[in-house]
Amino acid sequence: MIWTTWSSRGIQIIAVILFLTGVLTQEFLIVTTAIFILVALFLANYMALQAFSHLQISSDRQHIIVESGETFHWSAVIANPLNIAAGRIQLRQDIPSGFSQSAPELKTEFVLGPHQQARVDMMLVSENRGRWIFPPLDLYQTDLLGWTDIATQKASPVMVTVWPKRIILPADFWRSARAMGDIKGQRWDEPDPSLYIGIRRYQPGDPLKWVHPYASMRMRELMIKEIDHTRSFHVEVICHPLSQLQSWYGIDREAVEDCFVLAASAVESALNQDFACGLTISCPLPGYGHGVSLPPVTGHSVVAEYLTNLAWAIPSGSLSSNLEMLMNQIILRNERPGLIVVVSPLWDPVLSPYLRLLAEQGYVIGWLTTSAEAHCDDDVDIRWQWKKGREIYAQYMARVI
Repeated sequence: MIWTTWSSRGIQIIAVILFLTGVLTQEFLIVTTAIFILVALFLANYMALQAFSHLQISSDRQHIIVESGETFHWSAVIANPLNIAAGRIQLRQDIPSGFSQSAPELKTEFVLGPHQQARVDMMLVSENRGRWIFPPLDLYQTDLLGWTDIATQKASPVMVTVWPKRIILPADFWRSARAMGDIKGQRWDEPDPSLYIGIRRYQPGDPLKWVHPYASMRMRELMIKEIDHTRSFHVEVICHPLSQLQSWYGIDREAVEDCFVLAASAVESALNQDFACGLTISCPLPGYGHGVSLPPVTGHSVVAEYLTNLAWAIPSGSLSSNLEMLMNQIILRNERPGLIVVVSPLWDPVLSPYLRLLAEQGYVIGWLTTSAEAHCDDDVDIRWQWKKGREIYAQYMARVI
C-alpha cells in the first residue's frame, strides 16, 4: 500500500517534470507524453473512485450467538455492480482475543472484475464467555495499474455473544424442593402415594404426567395423583461472582468463570424442569450498571435471555453494594416461598441478613460453590460443591433431608 501511494505520487511528479521540460525545450513529443500520462492517471483515479463508491459489502449476520468452544462461520460478500473492473481488493479484519485464530487479523486479497462478487468466509472457535465486537472491515482498493490506492472501513460491526459453558446437574439436585407445592408428581418424587393428598381414578382431561404408575399397576387401571396446589414453587438463582473478600485484591478469573458456568447450568436445568426461575446477577452488564434481578418466569424461551445476560456480565472487584439493592428487590416481590440458590466462590456476609429473612418466610436456602475451604457464616439448608471433571455433590443438608 505504501509503495502504491508513492508510485502514484512519483508518476505525477514525473509527468509534471516532463511537461515543464517539453515546454522549455519546445519538444512537442515530450509535452504530449506528459499530457498522456496525466490523463491516464486521472482516468485511473476516476475509475477507481467510481468502482470504490459502488462496491457493495454485506455480512450474513450482525449478531451471532454461539456456545463456548463452538466453531462458527462468519462471511462477507463484496459485489461490483459496474461494467468496469474494481481492481485489486484487500480486506483486513481484526480478531478479538476471545477467539482462536492463527493470526490476530484476517487478511485476504483478490481482483474483482466487472459484475463479479467475492465471498470471504471466516471460521473461528469461541474460547471465552463474553460479548465480543468485531470492528468494521478495513477495505483497501487499487486500480488495475496500481496507481491509485483508497482505504476505508465498510460494513457494520459484528457482535458475537458467547454463552457460558454448562454442566449436567445430578438427578437429585432439585430433591430439596420435593415437598414444596405443585412440583409433586415430578420424576424425582418417591413412588409412594403417601406423598400426595390422595389417589383417584383417571378422568378424561387429566394430564398424563400425573399418572401414578405403581398405583395404576396395583389397581389395574389408570390412577391419578391428587396434588396440593396451595403453594407455588420457584427457583431464585443468585449469581454472585465474588472471588476476593477485599476489592483491592482484584478478581480470580478462573473462579469467576466457574461461577458463571454453575449459574448457567442451574438456570437452564430449572427452566428445563418447568420451574419458574428468576435470575439475579450482582455484577454490571450492558444496560444494567449495578446488576440485574429478573423475576421468576417459566418457559424454555427464557433460557436464551438468561444465558445472554450471564454472557454479558462484567465481573469487578466491588459487588457487595450492588447485592444489597438486588436482594431488596427479591424481598419486595412477595413471591411465595421457593428455593434460593446462591452461586458464589466465596460467601459474602452481606447476604446473611437477607437470606435469614427469606428463610423465616419459608424459603429453602442453598449455596453452590467451587471452593472446599470457603465457609458460611450462617447455616444454609444445602451446600453443593463442584470441581472440574466431577459431578456436583451435596456436602450437607441442615433442614431439608
